[in-house]
Amino acid sequence: MVNVYLMAFAVALVMTAALTPATIWLAKRFGVMDMPDPRKVHSVPIPRWGGLAMFIGFCSSLFSVWLVIPRFRQLLDFRHKILQGQEIIGMLSLQQQFAGIVVGACLVLILGMMDDRKPVPALPKLLIQIIASYAAMVYGVRIAGLAFPGHGFVEFPILLSQIVTVFWMIGFMNSINLVDGLDGLVAGLVAIAAGTFLVVCVLQGETKILLFAKQLKLAAVLAAAVSGACLGFLFFNFNPAKVFMGDGGALFLGFMLGAISVIGTLKTTAMMALFIPIFVVAVPVLDVAFAIFRRLRSGQGLMQPDRGHFHHRLLALGWTQREIVLLVYVLTLLLSMLTLLVTVFKGRI
Repeated sequence: MVNVYLMAFAVALVMTAALTPATIWLAKRFGVMDMPDPRKVHSVPIPRWGGLAMFIGFCSSLFSVWLVIPRFRQLLDFRHKILQGQEIIGMLSLQQQFAGIVVGACLVLILGMMDDRKPVPALPKLLIQIIASYAAMVYGVRIAGLAFPGHGFVEFPILLSQIVTVFWMIGFMNSINLVDGLDGLVAGLVAIAAGTFLVVCVLQGETKILLFAKQLKLAAVLAAAVSGACLGFLFFNFNPAKVFMGDGGALFLGFMLGAISVIGTLKTTAMMALFIPIFVVAVPVLDVAFAIFRRLRSGQGLMQPDRGHFHHRLLALGWTQREIVLLVYVLTLLLSMLTLLVTVFKGRI
């Protein structure tokens, strides 16, 4: 599968880099610009539809792999019987999981691009995120339970499984979206996170449970494509940025990290399974957690922007954008290394 991962990564990187100038023109054509204001750190209008280039680069990558490498087509053809006792109650298909992820990602991308052009109220925005999560969940992208050493797989009741999955997906989407405040911050952070998910999925891929092994391979391909798309976008997004990914790009990336973790990094018998994806994105998760606490304490709306994020505080102390972004990269890399150690020694945890 190494050739599949390499091709997914390379095609996503090249296509995203090639398409980003077109999205810059498109954003200017439709007036989708991020205008300066006292809360923001840029001083000139910046186009906001860069997320579209990442999405098309991502999809082009997966289509290319499907077209060129038969092994990927064979992977998607895998089906698994869902049993209740001795009775077959359904069939889980990787092709359907793949389709559900793409459909859900498309929904949040469109939502974000609409929000970039004209702000969408918080409630409709949340409802569409829930619909996108359900679109993926209907096709099998669901936290059905967790595996524990010595106890096997503990299955959640259906309602609990749905609630946990939706909260998980929405948490990833909004954590990535809310922390997107500096040039290159989210693109680099997600590139590192997706790359780490790729390695984790490969390391865990030797599991004896056939369904999990197949899902881990699919998650690894998706992670490779996401990482490549982010690095391709960084050519235009690193400080000084020529384009922003906008809410469309941030929601798309958050959705993909959530989906990859559901079908990939949670498929382990280690007690630390639930924390592997959280470790990788700990910086935005902690930042969002502090933001929620700060806004609740002050009586401010949860979705109302402010200048209290960690990068705003560092800017106030005299740090430059590049210094802050590189610091986040280093912290994320260190947490990723911890994640890989947890994965390697999972049998001892």
